[in-house]
Amino acid sequence: MRKVMIFVALLTLFSGLVYGNEVKVVVFPDGYVKVTVEMNVTKDENVSISLPVYEFLNLSVTLNGEKIPFILGEENITVYSSNAGLLRVTYITPDLTDKHGKVWKVLLPFNYTKDVTLPEGAVIVGLSGIPLEIRGNSVVMPRGEQYIEYVVPPMFYNNQVKRGFGVQYSLFVVSFILGLVFGLYGGRIKVMLSRGVSLDDLVERYDLNKEEQDVLAYIAEHGGRVRQADIRNDLGIPRTTTWRILKRLEKMNLIKLEKVNNETYAILKVKIKSR
Repeated sequence: MRKVMIFVALLTLFSGLVYGNEVKVVVFPDGYVKVTVEMNVTKDENVSISLPVYEFLNLSVTLNGEKIPFILGEENITVYSSNAGLLRVTYITPDLTDKHGKVWKVLLPFNYTKDVTLPEGAVIVGLSGIPLEIRGNSVVMPRGEQYIEYVVPPMFYNNQVKRGFGVQYSLFVVSFILGLVFGLYGGRIKVMLSRGVSLDDLVERYDLNKEEQDVLAYIAEHGGRVRQADIRNDLGIPRTTTWRILKRLEKMNLIKLEKVNNETYAILKVKIKSR
């Protein structure tokens, strides 16, 4: 009888760990991510929620649907629950996505079950673990740090997938093509970056958008090291957008960000040939 009671207690505890706390992640086409952390709390409880990002927007903390005060730390949020119920923390961040060429990677540094909604038409090309469930463009990942890699094909390709082209087959085709490309040209890309490369080549290799091109060109034209504030002011780009672009370029290993006193500097890591 005692063994049965211990087993039931352990099963209840495990179920609470897996299903009691959940993170919902919605990935937008531009790389921004909406994170929603939900957990059941008891009355008069001090709760600490991990905040694994540096840049975030629209932070909201509610208990049973009503906003409550919180303490924002460097890596977490602390709240006091005056009542029992559902605690929900939501925010939007660009820090959880990375892009190399056509391949996007969404990082999931949460120790809870994660319900991830990818952009419409996304095709998964890599997973860090075995998903608990896949339904449409949503993937449920297990506890622990995980990641999902995906590509968003052109519109005509999306239509083929929606008509039943076959998720497994399309995943295989995309993975094969990507592996072939990187296998054939990966070494050549490294050599080009060390000897100097044109901005047009970088655009082709990394699928850079117009704003990313402008920022790289600006840094190159100003000696390879500039302040974030100068980029923002001279190019007329909003503060949040500038930070998102710089973080994306940093993840591509094209620049590095350096904090000096209260200023952030963007420093080129590749030699860009003048046009």
